Amino acid sequence: MEQPFSVLLVDDEAYVTEIIGRILAQVKLTTHSAASGDEALHILKNHHIDLVITDILMPGMNGLELLERIKSQFPTMPVIMLTAHGDFFVAKEALNRGAFYFLTKPFNKDVIIRVTEKALRLPRLTSEKKCVLPYATIALHYKVPSELRMVPAVSYQVVRACEDMEYPLAKVNFAIPLAVDELLVNAIKHGNKMDTAKTVTVDVTVGPDELSLAVEDEGEGFSPEKLPAEFSPENLLDEEGRGIMMVRYYVDELLYHKNGTRAECRIKKEEKK
Repeated sequence: MEQPFSVLLVDDEAYVTEIIGRILAQVKLTTHSAASGDEALHILKNHHIDLVITDILMPGMNGLELLERIKSQFPTMPVIMLTAHGDFFVAKEALNRGAFYFLTKPFNKDVIIRVTEKALRLPRLTSEKKCVLPYATIALHYKVPSELRMVPAVSYQVVRACEDMEYPLAKVNFAIPLAVDELLVNAIKHGNKMDTAKTVTVDVTVGPDELSLAVEDEGEGFSPEKLPAEFSPENLLDEEGRGIMMVRYYVDELLYHKNGTRAECRIKKEEKK
């Protein structure tokens, strides 16, 4: 591992923390030990800790309660739970409450090392993600049937990609899903006329500076000049053109090609200053 990490071991039985501490020392990890949940929280507040490994069954504050306290005070802290062999339901509850992983007693040395190193990579990956974002591009491609149930599914995936690329909340909540929804609905309803034998192709590129979206149907096409070009009260009341008018309002550019069967739009990541 590239830099030293510090692991907090929590168990009311000292021999457990001693065994795990010796194992982790073999891979150059520093460890702190606590015999209770209260002592563990004190150490977390006063020392730099990268990972917590805690038993579930402890007197006083049990491991699940400690997990909840850790997640409320240190939400990004990975926590590995220790449980008795075969105690599946308790382990499942720990995962539901935000535990990263669980280990069963008796311990397997190689498993402890592997799971610990995996947990310690998470914060580093999060920080390193930021340095690579300016050089990253996410490309998505879909070819879906002309069914309206496809619209929220595609929109969700596009929004997730934009969140990964850290697009502004206003873009993620409004401009991007609206553009995907309206162009896809338009292609399904008006382009393919709800013919499920026909498909709609969606190509999305989420770059560091802008998103490009292309939606192409297999319909007969139309004259794009007939669509409303301006945001106005009259156009807002027009049922047929309202969706496309809203897209024009939110995106930076909207163009039609192939006799109107292919719509392309661009959305810049940041607003113009």
